[in-house]
Amino acid sequence: MRKLFRLFFLALVLGANVAHAESRALIIGVAGYDDPDIPDLRGPTNDALLMRDVLDKSGFADITLLGDMKEADARPTRAAIFEAFAGLADRARDGDQIYVHLSGHGSRQLDPQGDETDGLDEIFLPADTALAQAGSGLVPNAISDDEIGALLGQIRGTGADVFFVMDSCHSGSGTRAFERGIADRQVSPALLGVDLSQAAGQSRSLDAAPDAVGDVAGGGGFMAFYATRSNDVAREVDMSGGTAGDDSEWFGLFTAAIASRLESGQALTYRQLFQSVLSELNQGSGFGMGAVQTPLWEGDMIDEPVFGRQGYAGPERFLVDGDTVDAGRLHGLEEGTVMALVADIADPENAVLGYAQVEAVEPRRAYLRPVADDCVPEADALCAFSGRLPETARFAQIEASPVTLTVAFSPVFEMGTGLPLASETETSTRIAEALEAASQATGIGAGFPEEVFDVQIVLKDNTLWFGPAAMIDDTPTGLAFDLSGDGKRLAMLLARVLKAERLAHTLDALGEEASPFNPSPVAVNVERNQSPIAVLGAPGSAIDPRRECQAALRTMGEAGFKPLEGMDDLKQCDLLRFRAAGARDGQRDVNRIHIDAQYCINVDYELIEGDQALRDLGDPMVMCSDCPGPVPYSAGYERLYVLVSELEENAEALNLSGVLDNCAAAAGTRSAAANALSGVLEDAAASGRTRGSMGLGGALSDLWVDRYAWRVLPRASAFARNEGATP
Repeated sequence: MRKLFRLFFLALVLGANVAHAESRALIIGVAGYDDPDIPDLRGPTNDALLMRDVLDKSGFADITLLGDMKEADARPTRAAIFEAFAGLADRARDGDQIYVHLSGHGSRQLDPQGDETDGLDEIFLPADTALAQAGSGLVPNAISDDEIGALLGQIRGTGADVFFVMDSCHSGSGTRAFERGIADRQVSPALLGVDLSQAAGQSRSLDAAPDAVGDVAGGGGFMAFYATRSNDVAREVDMSGGTAGDDSEWFGLFTAAIASRLESGQALTYRQLFQSVLSELNQGSGFGMGAVQTPLWEGDMIDEPVFGRQGYAGPERFLVDGDTVDAGRLHGLEEGTVMALVADIADPENAVLGYAQVEAVEPRRAYLRPVADDCVPEADALCAFSGRLPETARFAQIEASPVTLTVAFSPVFEMGTGLPLASETETSTRIAEALEAASQATGIGAGFPEEVFDVQIVLKDNTLWFGPAAMIDDTPTGLAFDLSGDGKRLAMLLARVLKAERLAHTLDALGEEASPFNPSPVAVNVERNQSPIAVLGAPGSAIDPRRECQAALRTMGEAGFKPLEGMDDLKQCDLLRFRAAGARDGQRDVNRIHIDAQYCINVDYELIEGDQALRDLGDPMVMCSDCPGPVPYSAGYERLYVLVSELEENAEALNLSGVLDNCAAAAGTRSAAANALSGVLEDAAASGRTRGSMGLGGALSDLWVDRYAWRVLPRASAFARNEGATP
C-alpha cells in the first residue's frame, strides 16, 4: 500500500518478549465478483482453504475464513471483511500471534486524502466491488491501503504480533491467460472506470497526518509479505497442468510457495521463510515454470522466528543461482571469501554440499568458483579450482574471509596532557589485547599506525572514548568504556567499531567509484531544523529529554527547515529530515544507513518509484546529546549514507535492515535517543514512513552513494556557541 503502515522501530517495543497466548488467523479469498465486468478468479478459494489447513496443523485454533466456499464464515464483501477484522481485534491479546491473508484482485484509484506521493491509493477488491462513477476516480466498496493499514493497526494495538500476506497486485494491464493455465491477479483501473491521469502527487510536510498502524504506541510487531512489486503482476496457476478439468487445482503462486514451506514444519525466521519462497519461485520448484514474479517484504520482525516459535539459529545464508550468490561487498563478502554451499535454508550446518570461493565481487552480488574444503583464504591469491559447484546448492554461508582491510587506531591520548600513553602501559596493553580478539572475531584487521588513523582513543579519568575524533572542545565524545568493566565487553565494543568502519570504507569507496556521466536517479533532500537554545536546560541542570524536546518541537515549523551543509554542528533536540524523489522513471531500492557516534549502524529502507513527489526517507531524527544511559550524553561525530540501487527482478530487494545493524538497542545510540523521546514527533514531526505495501513493487553503474556527516555537540559546547542566550 502506498502509505506504509508507519513503524517506529523503538527499543522499548522490540525489547519486550511477551509469552504468546494464542495463534489466530483471518484468511480471505475473493474469487467471484458481483459485477460482471470484473473478471472472476479461480485460485483465491483454494488459497484460503490451503492456508486454513496449514495453519490448523500448525496449532491455530482461532481461524476466520471468508470466501465463496461452503466452509466460509461469510462471503468476502467489504462489510464482512471489516467485521472480521474488528472481531479479530476484539479477541486479540498482548502476545498473540496473528496471521492475516488476502488473496484476490488488486488495483488502484485516486487518492482522496491527497497525501500520496503519486496521487494514487492501492486497493483490494472485495466481492461486491462496483465500477467507479464517471469522474470520481473512486471504486465503490474497494478497500484502500489506508483502510487496511488502520485495520491492522487496531490488531497491533492490542500488543499482538501481525504477519500479513497479500497475494494480489495493482499494476493493472488487464491481460488474462486462462487458456495457458496462468492468470493475473489484477484489474486495470481503466476497466474499473478510474482515469489515472487525474492523479496528483503530494510531498509530505512536518505537520502531515500520521498513518494508522504507525500510531500504535507499544503495539505488537509487524511483518508483511507481498506477492509482487508494482511493476509486475501476481499470478495464479493450474497446478494440475490442465488435467483436473475444473478449478480445484488453481492456486496463487505466492500462496502455494508460502504454504509449502510452512507445512514442512521447519523452524524459520521470517527472513529465511521469505528467502526460501523466493528461491522456489526463481527455480520454478513444484510449479512447472521458471521465475514469474518477484515478492517483497517489509516490517520489523524480519529476523524473528515465524509465529514466535524458535527459529533456525544457524549462520546467515544467501541465495545461490549457479555460480552467483545474492550478496556482495555490502554484505561483507570480498574476493577470496570461502563459502559453504547447502541445499536448503533450514539445513543443519553439517549438511554442506561443497565449498566455493568468491572470485569476483560487486556491491550486491558475487561470483563463485569451486574449491576444496581445505581452501584457506588469502588476500592476494585464490585457491585452485577443485571439482564443480553442486547443482542442488541453493544457499551459501560465509566460512572464512581474507583480511584485506585494516582499521587504524590512534594511541591512547590522555585527556589532561593531550599526550599519548606509552604502548607498554596497562591501559594500552589491555586495548591491544581486546582489539586482537575483536579482529579475530570479525575477520577485520586492526592496527596502530604512527600518524593517520580512523579511530581516535581518548582517556579521561577511568573512561576510554572512541570516535573519528573523540573530543569536541574540552569534552570527550563518542563510544565510552569504563575501564572497570571486563575485557570481553571491551572486545565486543571494538568489534562494533570494526564492523562500522568496514562498512564506512565500503560505502566511501562505492561513492568515489560512481561515474559523473551516470547521475543518481533519486534526488535526496536532507534538511535540519534547529531547536531554540532558549528552551533547553543550561549545562549541569536536571533535564527530561522527552519534555525538553517536546517543548522545542512545538516552536519548530516547516519554515525552519534548512539544507544540511557540510560538517554541520547539531545540538540537543535539533531535527534532521531526509526525503527523496525519483528523478526519472523506474524503481530503486534506497537504504538510509546511519553510523552514529556510538558506532551503531541503523538502517531505514524505502522503495522509490518513478518521478513521484518528495517522500520521507525513514523517520526524522531527533538529536539527543543528553539521553539516559551509562554516560551523561551521547555526543560525537556521525555519518550517514544514502545508498541507491536499481531494483532487480527475481531477486530479494536490497533491503539492508537487519543485515548491517550491529547494535541491539545499545544505550547511548540514536535508537536509544528515539526510545527516550518516544512520542515526541507525534504532534510536531513528519509522519515518517510512507512507503507503499501493496504498491511496492548490480552492476556498479546501477548503484549510487551520497554521504553526509555532522557532529552532535555536548550541551556545554552548544551553549558556548550561543553566548548570551538564556535558557
